[in-house]
Amino acid sequence: MINLVRVDDRLLHGQIICAWVPYCSADMLIVASDAAASDELLKEILMSCTQGGLGVKVLNVEDAVEVLLAGSYSDEQVILVVGNLHDAFRLFEQGIHFKALNLGNLHHENGGRMLTPSVTVDNKDEALLSKLAGKGVAIEIRDVPTSASLPYSPG
Repeated sequence: MINLVRVDDRLLHGQIICAWVPYCSADMLIVASDAAASDELLKEILMSCTQGGLGVKVLNVEDAVEVLLAGSYSDEQVILVVGNLHDAFRLFEQGIHFKALNLGNLHHENGGRMLTPSVTVDNKDEALLSKLAGKGVAIEIRDVPTSASLPYSPG
């Protein structure tokens, strides 16, 4: 069961491992990222985040859709992490219909609209967020579970 879908351009790090995993009682982290899945060093680093019964899978988006739709992790408490909104939208369009999307860390080298110090969106992001919201996805901005959840509002 997917407990959290998070956009985080840093993929796996302390906020997820130390805060979100216990909060969601997660026992599986799935990173759905074509870039991470094709980079053997990065994949190895991300998979080293396993600890005390926590599993980590790094899959490209297509493979993540396939295993999730097949129910491969339906008995586990899953946090699904993507590195950008494009991948989140691809997951949704291919059948992973999540009801909520957490924006944790999202940055752009060329700037954009800063929603919080850790989340900046560009015009492409805004269009994807609008499409997801139009499909009933609740979008929240929150770095860790103890922070206040801020709803996304279009610019």
